[in-house]
Amino acid sequence: MIDAASDGRLYAFQIGTGLIRTTDPGLAWQLVSNDFGDEYILHFAVDPSNKMNMYGITLNPKTRRQSITVSGDGGATWKALGTD
Repeated sequence: MIDAASDGRLYAFQIGTGLIRTTDPGLAWQLVSNDFGDEYILHFAVDPSNKMNMYGITLNPKTRRQSITVSGDGGATWKALGTD
């Protein structure tokens, strides 16, 4: 999964690493979060009006369960919708 945000940031999910980001034309990547456990991000979006809000659809490959996950802190931490 790769997603380009409106401010030029490029995000990708790397299995075994987590969500990574680059703002560098040379593609130097930085870890944003590995807060996903056994889940993978299948789809990802950044809120165009507030880049701190991010949304993902994740898949647990063992259970085949999909979840909608959200982050309000720029992707540092994530939680499934409907959980506290």
